[in-house]
Amino acid sequence: MRNVLIYGGCVMRDTFDYLGEGHTLTGYVARQSLISAASPPTALLGEGKLASAFQNRSLDGDINSTLFRQVRELGPSADIFLIDLLSDRLGVYALPDKTYITNSRELRASGRLGSLEKGPSLIKFGTEKHFNLWKRAADKLVASINEVGLRERTLVMETPWASRTDTGEEVVSFRGMSASEAGELYRPYYTHLRRRGLLSKRLPDKLAVSSLTHKWGPEPYHYAPPAYEWMRDEILGAF
Repeated sequence: MRNVLIYGGCVMRDTFDYLGEGHTLTGYVARQSLISAASPPTALLGEGKLASAFQNRSLDGDINSTLFRQVRELGPSADIFLIDLLSDRLGVYALPDKTYITNSRELRASGRLGSLEKGPSLIKFGTEKHFNLWKRAADKLVASINEVGLRERTLVMETPWASRTDTGEEVVSFRGMSASEAGELYRPYYTHLRRRGLLSKRLPDKLAVSSLTHKWGPEPYHYAPPAYEWMRDEILGAF
């Protein structure tokens, strides 16, 4: 039995379901962008008021910046640490207490931003300011991975977004960001992690195809089965 720790979004979580017997998901840090994760916890008031326990846990984790604690606590016993950068696409809010929080659907739906006397400032993904903040957060994550001896068991999955489904339909862009635009914006982020020595694998462009029958619906990062099968094989081949 191999323990798997995941940080990112649905890309790696959906891939985990393809790994098969012999793999246990011991931790999943979801919808927590890296800038927010590296920020001190913030003090946003309000109740969850969200549709599911998972959404409430994810928002609570983002508010409390739980990623690094999870790496410290679960990293030493993890046989595989999988990372995707899907949550970073959301950008972050800079809050008055000098902390950052992910611009997630869960945050907006919770109404917690309404507790602030001064409105937050949005830092968009791909901007120079976002990338500079992200690089510092990424370096902190790499240091944390090294501290718990997890480096040789860590894999970053680079996933180009899909512009078409497996039946030829056009995939709706995410918040106005097309697949090609996302690819250009993500490029320096992936490059930075590779330069910091993390193992990285890139999904071939020909497999970057969405699926109308995906359980979460067709999105640029909800792939058809061949993509997950490729990622599964790369993970099993690396570890």
